[in-house]
Amino acid sequence: MEFFTKTAVDAAILAGKHLLSKYKRHHIEMYGSDTLSVSNRGLTKEVTSSLDNEADEIIIDLITERHPGHNMLTEETGRIDNGSPYTWVIDPLDGSSNYVNHNPFFCVSVCLAYENTPITGVIFAPFIEELAVARKDYGCTLNGRPVDVSTTSNLDKSYIVGCPGGDKNNSRFALMSYVLNESIKDFRKMGSAAIEAYTVASGRVDAFVTLNISPWDIAAGELVLKESGAIMTDFNGGNDYMKSGNVVAANPKLLKEMLTVI
Repeated sequence: MEFFTKTAVDAAILAGKHLLSKYKRHHIEMYGSDTLSVSNRGLTKEVTSSLDNEADEIIIDLITERHPGHNMLTEETGRIDNGSPYTWVIDPLDGSSNYVNHNPFFCVSVCLAYENTPITGVIFAPFIEELAVARKDYGCTLNGRPVDVSTTSNLDKSYIVGCPGGDKNNSRFALMSYVLNESIKDFRKMGSAAIEAYTVASGRVDAFVTLNISPWDIAAGELVLKESGAIMTDFNGGNDYMKSGNVVAANPKLLKEMLTVI
């Protein structure tokens, strides 16, 4: 499994450095009619740039070279089915809207699942130079340092991050944010689900919530969260979050209260 983790790290860093080089030169070709339009997607808040596809190709090429028989599921290419029990789940540019608006909170997310169970997950945020790495049953590190979730036990002292995910508008997210803000210290939206996930894993904030999220947005984040000690459920406290896309992840001391409020 260590070899798989190296592949995930190498792919994320290679794609991330490519994204960063173009970001610094502000060289971004948008797809669609204007800078906030959509290419083959359903939400006007989502953005596709040429760099999403370039990063996608970099990751696919590297994984195909090292593991030619593996399946892949990427945001840009879709499913590549080779009949393998191994599937790479990839978001080549999480936080595309941030990226095209020259906001530094963007990242590359690479996860490998064996028979639908994540076994290695890597999130690389190139501008802020942070690399989260998780291996099943081996914990989570951030820039090589082991991390754990926070120990905050009172909801009124907690910091929460989240995003509206794939919802067609912000109405549910706005309602959830409003309800949470009455019970917590503060709620923050970073614009990248993967970055928000490792922010919880590293104990910087206490919980993460999102709605209707896609598998590639949260696959690596799921393992990063669990290996740091977070509990991850759907809004009913069950394990159906990958199907519903409705995710709550929190340190164990806060989860019950979080679910009650939501």
